Amino acid sequence: MSSQPVLYEVAEGVATITLNRPDALNATNDALYRELATRVREAGEDGSVGCLVLTGAGRGFCAGADVKAMNPDMQPLDRRKRHRWILRDVLVPLLAVEKPVIAAVNGPAVGAGFNLALAADIIIAADTAVFSQIFTRLALVPDLGGMYLLTRVVGLNKAKEMCFTARKVGAREACEMGFVNRVVPAGELQAQAHELALQIAAGPATSLAMIKSLLNKSSTSTLDQMLEYESFAQTIAYITPEHREGVAAFREKRAPNFRKG
Repeated sequence: MSSQPVLYEVAEGVATITLNRPDALNATNDALYRELATRVREAGEDGSVGCLVLTGAGRGFCAGADVKAMNPDMQPLDRRKRHRWILRDVLVPLLAVEKPVIAAVNGPAVGAGFNLALAADIIIAADTAVFSQIFTRLALVPDLGGMYLLTRVVGLNKAKEMCFTARKVGAREACEMGFVNRVVPAGELQAQAHELALQIAAGPATSLAMIKSLLNKSSTSTLDQMLEYESFAQTIAYITPEHREGVAAFREKRAPNFRKG
């Protein structure tokens, strides 16, 4: 397998981003974060891409920070600068990219790896996947947006329990808790994630971008604000070529082609 820390492929409107440090369970280091930032930005700017799939090579999704790469002598201000760089260049773009993101979690997703998955819009997990907010085992606090993202999908008390105890959560329990959308046999994970990505990628790009952006605002907005956002978004949607194609396809009793040139 390539020595690149992140693999990138675009096919049929789907960009597949694969964390590629399998010998370390795809643990993160600066080189991986830099390449991941580049690939997320590239996918966001590529008009041919309608959906992103984020997954891991080998038997793990992401084991979090590579402990071997940690610098215990780094000064606090330098450490904060590095942390802010990762949030600015990796986490925020992954959350904000105006295309749906599917995390195909093929194995352990712990620490920052868990929170990378939470930054996706949909999580499909292999039945062998395991999740943990492992930070307290190292006397750290959840990072990469975990305390914000986890709370919004499982509720405050469950998020506290997971963060306080660092306990491992299997795929099926994760689905019951609500942060995993579906659980599939490990051997079918990539195929099922790709099938869903193809379905989404064939959809109307403008509608999907606005839906994602507005849903992301919904938990921190008032009803009045959301209704105002909705009125602007729907006004825009009505004048798009995709809407015209959708109406024409409905009248002609055929499948719409939202991606035609």
